[in-house]
Amino acid sequence: MEMSQQQPPPAQSGSLNELVGDPDALRVRSTVPCDIQRAWDFVTVPGWFVNDGALRDHVLTTPEPGRHHVQDPVHGEFLFEDLDVVPPTQYVFRGSHTGGETQAPATIVTFSLRELTPPDRGTEIVITETGFAGLGLDAEASRAAVDENVRAWVLELKLAADALR
Repeated sequence: MEMSQQQPPPAQSGSLNELVGDPDALRVRSTVPCDIQRAWDFVTVPGWFVNDGALRDHVLTTPEPGRHHVQDPVHGEFLFEDLDVVPPTQYVFRGSHTGGETQAPATIVTFSLRELTPPDRGTEIVITETGFAGLGLDAEASRAAVDENVRAWVLELKLAADALR
């Protein structure tokens, strides 16, 4: 899933991806400076993470409950399908790029939220993305896709923290 053109520093072995060595999945986490409800309201907006290193508005349509079409002016069209929604702690969706030259099979993304104690410490967001093995890539390309998405999710978590200040 294409998320950002701006690249944060490359991941050092084990420092960003908690699932180092798993060719099918990644997991990153960060803390945002707000309560869990505000974090939930932010991360459940379909496609908020589709950007070039700065948050921007998208054209969003929901043709039926749980299916969201996102139109980004740079990256094209995406389809997001809700798989599991447990407010305000877990949001799971399947996402795929449906337009342009980079159409790709879907991966599954889980946002897990946990309010820290005391609540003024913020909310931890854990992002787990799975399904890279089903993308039809060879082992090297699959590892590269995981590494790219780790870097992209780290950037998106920074943007989320900045937006939620």
